[in-house]
Amino acid sequence: MDISIRNVTKKFGNFKALDDISLEIKDGELFALLGPSGSGKTTLLRIIAGLEIPDAGSILFHGQDATLRPLRERRVGFVFQHFALFRHMTIFDNVAFGLRVKPRNQRPNKREIRERVMTLLQLVQLDAFSDRYPSQLSGGQRQRVALARALAVEPQVMLLDEPFGSLDARVRAELRKWLRRLHDELHITSVFVTHDQEEALEVADRVAVTNEGRVEQIGTPYEIYNNPESPFVYEFIGNVNLFRGRVSQGVAFMGDVKLMVPELADAIDSPATAYVRPHDLNLSREKRGEISLMAKVVSIRDVGPVARIELVYPGNNKIYEAHLSAERLAELNISVGDNLFVSARRVKVFLNDGTKSGKIGRNIEKTNSELTSV
Repeated sequence: MDISIRNVTKKFGNFKALDDISLEIKDGELFALLGPSGSGKTTLLRIIAGLEIPDAGSILFHGQDATLRPLRERRVGFVFQHFALFRHMTIFDNVAFGLRVKPRNQRPNKREIRERVMTLLQLVQLDAFSDRYPSQLSGGQRQRVALARALAVEPQVMLLDEPFGSLDARVRAELRKWLRRLHDELHITSVFVTHDQEEALEVADRVAVTNEGRVEQIGTPYEIYNNPESPFVYEFIGNVNLFRGRVSQGVAFMGDVKLMVPELADAIDSPATAYVRPHDLNLSREKRGEISLMAKVVSIRDVGPVARIELVYPGNNKIYEAHLSAERLAELNISVGDNLFVSARRVKVFLNDGTKSGKIGRNIEKTNSELTSV
């Protein structure tokens, strides 16, 4: 079931939760709505479900207008953050509930209900717990029960609202992998809301990053992380170092460094910001290239396969972060207080236009072949 969201706007009083949002969600896709609190992602999910009606725009299911279609006719399964299981019912009865309350002419018989419920419990690896109650299960197990209950009514669309938000980090990581495997097996069109960037990038086929009721960028996890289209996406997704400066006639001046940005040739003394991911910073004992900068190591956090190095530039006193592999750290033999030369594999420069970061449009990216440092 493909879903088309066309020019959807929704207000609550004077607050505009959604501002002319358009999205296309493909049949069988696992699609993430990612953004900070208040960005509109849950409101959009509720509109898709039929729990809210947009003030403008339309929702189409497989080309058919479903904007005003009642919830019961949309055939959507909904999984909430806090499970919403019936505490007085067994796990079996929780999963069977949606089937038992169907209209009589649509309701399966008892044997069919039992077969379907047990099949789903096997799918979510909880068939041995069918006679237990929710209080007797862990948080991760209860969330799997909630998902089985949503699947029992054979939805055409699965909607998940922060499904792992109330669980601890280890359980969340396990359930993310499990959800991805389950989706690959069932291929139900699924939309899930999250503010956890790692969760969205690990699980989803595509991601829409939302901010202040609008969509900042839509793309695959690779595109979202490696090719952000706005400063908001750059800052919201992953860690990033920011270097302030100005751009004039195709040259960016970032402190003592000049970057050639010919695509910004029409900018005249305009404020700008350069963005560099920590893993795109090179550290070395010797100067590499004319625009390598020297910085002092102030902190080393050597945990796991990636070491996090904090550096400060003379006269700046701002802390920047570089990520090195454990092997590279051992090779350089870095200690706190060392002075190192810093260069960059990839830099992206955005003009500041006086509005919030999410509203900056023009940018230019320089890669290793053209630029070695910021």
